[in-house]
Formats: sequence, structure tokens, C-alpha cells
Amino acid sequence: EYHPQFCDVIKEADEAVTLVSSDNVKFLVNANILRASSDLFGTTLSLPQPENSSVVIDTLDEDSVAIEGILRIITGKEFPSLSTVKEIAPIALIAEKWEMRGVLSILRMLLLRDSTLAPANPLDLYWLGCRLRWEDVMKLASAHSCDKDVYPGPILHPSLSRLNPMDLWRLTWLHRERR
Repeated sequence: EYHPQFCDVIKEADEAVTLVSSDNVKFLVNANILRASSDLFGTTLSLPQPENSSVVIDTLDEDSVAIEGILRIITGKEFPSLSTVKEIAPIALIAEKWEMRGVLSILRMLLLRDSTLAPANPLDLYWLGCRLRWEDVMKLASAHSCDKDVYPGPILHPSLSRLNPMDLWRLTWLHRERR
């Protein structure tokens, strides 16, 4: 079944790419848009393809919600509603994986400029900043995390348990220094 926002028929088969999400939703996308916005797809789609057949990429690990979000950004459709770090993170991780520098720059700007994101969930934002190696996002998140308990019990906050040891140490050190 095709996603209703991404099911338009593209006249030339060599212009169409069908992306199939991990939850089996299909997205019909113009190949030129994917080539222009993604280094990964630019390389993949430059490989020889069978004549007169559309390309189907059905080995994606990402779910339809995240794929829809990233496709809305690159195709110029209505921008997805991204009001929390948990909504932004999956799209940012796909953009990193698919080598979409433009999407990453848009999401980074959103994270840095939306004054509600860092205070609402600084530990998730810190994890995302660390994951993408965005120092400015890491600093913003860590500044807002000082009133949060890094160790809320015998285990770490879920976002922090995914950090590499050096990034966790940096945050823990900051918390210790500010007390």
C-alpha cells in the first residue's frame, strides 16, 4: 500500500523510485529528488538499472513515520510537525545514514533555535547531539540538563545509557562541577 502523500504516478519509469519502509508502507519518489538530496541515493541510483523498470528499495530499516518526515522535507511538501526531540531524532538519524546534509542542517537549526526543545528534554537532546557529533547542540543540551538527575536510581536515564563513555563522563563531570 502506498502512502497517500507519496503515491503520485511518475510518467517515466526511470524517474520513479519506490521506497518501502520497515512496516511495509511504500513511498513513490522522484529519483532526481533523491539523487540531489542524498549522497547515498546519488551513488545507489547511478548504478546501472534494468531498462524500463522502476527502482524498488525494500531493504529499509526505517519506519513509515520517519521516512514520511524526511521525504516531506526533501520534496517540499508541508513540513512535518516536529515539536519534540523524540520526533526529530529518527529523521535526523535517517538523514545521517542517507547522507542528507541539507536535511541535517535544517534539523540542527531547528534544535538550536526552538527555545522549547532543550528545556523540555535536555538528556535526549544531549544524546542526539553526541550521536551526530554536534558540539553546539551538546552544549545547549548540557546547559539545560543541570537540573536533571543523570542517575535517577540504580540505572542511568535511558538516553544516557546509549552514550559512549567519554560523552557520559563529560556530562557527569559538568553536573559535578556545577553543584
